[in-house]
Amino acid sequence: MNDLNLAWLVPTALLVIGMAIGLGISGFGYERATRERKSFADVLEEGHKTWWLALAGVIFTAGLCFTRTSPGIKAIAILMTAVLIGMALTSPKDVWAGRRKSGKPVQVEKISGGRLMKTALGIILLIVFAWGLDLGWHTTRLYLLARNLQENPAQIQLDTVVGMIEDAADDVGAIRQDLVPLLPVFNVLGGIPGAGPHLGQIEPLVSYADDLAQAGKEIALGLKPLIEAATSNPRAVPLPERASQAVQTGQAHFVIAAKVIEQASMVRSRIRTELIPASIRPLYLKLDGKFDLLLAGTQALQAAPKLLGSSQAQNYLILAQNRDELRATGGFISGIGLLTVQDGKILQFNLGDSYQIDDFNKHYPMPPEPLHRFMLADYWVTRDANWSPDFPTSAKEAQSLYSLSTGIQTQGVISFNQLAVRRILEAIGPVQVPGTDELVTAENVEEYMRQAWAPAPEEGLSQEWWLHRKDFMQQLGSVLLDKALKSDDQEQLLNLAKTIVDLLDQGQLLVYFNDPIAQTALEKGGWDGELDAGSRDYLYLVDSNVGFNKVDSVIQRSLAYKVDLSDMEHPKGEATLRYQHQGIGDTVCKQEISYGNGTYQDMQQRCYLDYWRLYVPSGSEVFASTAQPVPAEALLNGLGWSGQVESLTGEADTQVFAGLLMLPMGKSSQIGVSYSLPASVVQPIDTNLVEYSLRIQVQPGLEGLPFQLELILPEDGTALNPGEGWKLKDTKTWTWQGALNKSTELSLSIQINP
Repeated sequence: MNDLNLAWLVPTALLVIGMAIGLGISGFGYERATRERKSFADVLEEGHKTWWLALAGVIFTAGLCFTRTSPGIKAIAILMTAVLIGMALTSPKDVWAGRRKSGKPVQVEKISGGRLMKTALGIILLIVFAWGLDLGWHTTRLYLLARNLQENPAQIQLDTVVGMIEDAADDVGAIRQDLVPLLPVFNVLGGIPGAGPHLGQIEPLVSYADDLAQAGKEIALGLKPLIEAATSNPRAVPLPERASQAVQTGQAHFVIAAKVIEQASMVRSRIRTELIPASIRPLYLKLDGKFDLLLAGTQALQAAPKLLGSSQAQNYLILAQNRDELRATGGFISGIGLLTVQDGKILQFNLGDSYQIDDFNKHYPMPPEPLHRFMLADYWVTRDANWSPDFPTSAKEAQSLYSLSTGIQTQGVISFNQLAVRRILEAIGPVQVPGTDELVTAENVEEYMRQAWAPAPEEGLSQEWWLHRKDFMQQLGSVLLDKALKSDDQEQLLNLAKTIVDLLDQGQLLVYFNDPIAQTALEKGGWDGELDAGSRDYLYLVDSNVGFNKVDSVIQRSLAYKVDLSDMEHPKGEATLRYQHQGIGDTVCKQEISYGNGTYQDMQQRCYLDYWRLYVPSGSEVFASTAQPVPAEALLNGLGWSGQVESLTGEADTQVFAGLLMLPMGKSSQIGVSYSLPASVVQPIDTNLVEYSLRIQVQPGLEGLPFQLELILPEDGTALNPGEGWKLKDTKTWTWQGALNKSTELSLSIQINP
């Protein structure tokens, strides 16, 4: 009803009026025929009701001709109206009998249209039967396909996927076409109390499903040459080159898909999830949850030719992050490299020590204040560029510092950590790295990297070792890239694609493009790694190792959050950060810059020095905190840290609470921060109904974050339909807990009792 205008209202009104007259006449006629035990056709004939049926047909057909339905349906409607008019013109002209003067009744001559009427009714029944048969056929095909895919997902093969998508799209389109004459009627009935709102959802749901199906079909047709090449002669041309050719030739299909998805987005806004029958609501929510992915994919396909270097070579900055030394976007930038692509061909791939690109003849800017204060950094170099947890911000800074160091301009940034390497090995299988006796697998790759970094016992901590301690990055990266891009195993390629999507979802693989269309695609897919506080409650714990060591590999952390909504005008939050050092040893904690005995294990068995930041909604204010001070003698700056939690203005309209943690081996520590929250964390939904919503982001580099939320309701509040994971702790307290691998939205509807 949002699109209410004359172009929609007039034909819809004609359809409704015509159908109402026709249904009314048919209903009354059937009732009389049943009561008087006459044929339906005779009743219509005797009461001159065929004239009204003819009028109903004319009105309904006029409305149908102004709607966007197929010419075939319009032709059938016109034909049936002509039959009804013929019936009316051939019906009896007189239905009363006069009497002669003799008193004998007059024999009235009838010109009966009964046969024509019965023929017309028969045709109508046949058409309705054919319509129902066609609708049932296509619906059954879709149901069987969905059930088969659910029971046996492995049946999806590259050589059949395009045909499968085409068939499904054709079935959905046929169902929509069959329902077109009725959809405007359902829209009008949507205003009727009771079942009306549910009927009003039929049109947007059918239209939404059809638009998505047609968009998927266009994308499949655009990628068809790539899929055919992968199945017929996969080794003829390397995968990136095949992809570059396919996305260029398929642009017409991708443009059409983008337009259809834009149309689907408008229809989607009219769908009310609560009105969808409970039996199919989970399926709808599951499919609708992929909408942003479809939108992002379509935009990415449109940008792909440029990204693959169709017009000119593209340089991408590679950042290898070490999660054992955690930093904001996933780890300390241990390796930096360059990937150059043109027409899908990899012209250059190198990855090496992040220290080797520094050129201190250049004028580097000052680093972020905590780096200067706690690590005594006087320059901001590329390896420290990822200080901001907002990845687009860090990526731009990395590009700028890399260009300052090398003079090379880049068109994007690709960042990953050890978790991403492990998951990719799970997808493509073990690899043989030059210089190693055994295969590198998902199970041993992190240990392989640690051993490859350390000097040989007979070599020790030499200058030669320091210059070559990260050579394994280039060796491992090259064999991984080569195996992934030259694979001809369809199942392996599908697993790799799914793995990459999962890594993007979890932030273990982060990508930034200078191209605005490509970057928008990442944003739509939720893969840009940006700080996204939204307009409700928000929580993001960001740890940064400032201890010059690899201790994060033996740190267990968890986060608990209590929200008090007793006074919804002045809500309160309390975050509790817990850390457990699993290292073994007993030493005095002191910040130092040292490789120790040269083993990686020595870099792990040290005290943990962490600059923690808690990102919360803008406007929040600390009113209490518990954090241990760090003594002056423990820090390189000789100043220490007071233990007073700092409140800073954060990126992307957030508030930041920050502090320092020094944790000895084998010990645990707990930090509590209590603060006021803006009233906007609770939003009205309906009369006496509000909703609390929290967005919690998870820092890349963490393999799951144990999290617990405790929500205290107002005295007059009751939780309404709590979702999965919520548990009642006591009368007014609800809890949710789990291990988070990616950013998550949690919400609870609260009924305010009058």
